[in-house]
Amino acid sequence: MTAPHRSAGALTLPELVAAVPVLLASDYGGVRSGRIRDLPDARTVRWYQTLGMVDRPVAFRGRTALYGGRHLLQLAAIKKLQSSGLSLSDIQRGLVGGKDAELARSAGVTMTDVERAMEGAVLARSKTVTDGMAAAVSVEPRSRRRRDSAFWKAAPVAAAASVLVPDTTRGMQSANLGGAGMLLWNGRPLTAAERSMLDRLSEPLIVFLQSVQTSAAGMAAENAPHAAVPPHRPEKGVRP
Repeated sequence: MTAPHRSAGALTLPELVAAVPVLLASDYGGVRSGRIRDLPDARTVRWYQTLGMVDRPVAFRGRTALYGGRHLLQLAAIKKLQSSGLSLSDIQRGLVGGKDAELARSAGVTMTDVERAMEGAVLARSKTVTDGMAAAVSVEPRSRRRRDSAFWKAAPVAAAASVLVPDTTRGMQSANLGGAGMLLWNGRPLTAAERSMLDRLSEPLIVFLQSVQTSAAGMAAENAPHAAVPPHRPEKGVRP
């Protein structure tokens, strides 16, 4: 078996199938038998691979198989020989392991034709990607474009002074949060109902802060250096 012919890029299976009619466009009238497909589809390519008439993929991109110019030559040669009346078994015996030049002669094409078909498939793929990106940009919701445009055209709204400037006329107020912290604010003192609500809402925070303090104290005690214990010396006359 010869090394795969190096063509421009590598094709996926759907792209390989689409490149076959491009390569056979100049001199191919189809297969005479109505029971045989004029052009291979993905299932036919896999069947040819099972029979050893088409090589395995040249590489994989994740789970996607990639094919080269030699695969395109093999498919074109198979269809061209079928159109001349040869059976698949006869073609199998004659093509398996054939060189690229032999495949090109059987298909009635040149290596330049293969290169052009491969390059056309790669360019078509690039155009599809580019068109898809352009379409994604063009379908941006109009409401969003109008909203973005309105944002830049609208004048900034002056913020309310009461939001930006604290009320310092009443002095600093404070509330003890159960010994775990102190809440400070500028404004009026809290009413009894507001103080009761503050105690109820701050209770989970107080429990959390107390647990943090307890945990910190325990860790500090564990990490504190211990007093050195003098080594034990046996009494005189006692064997250690």
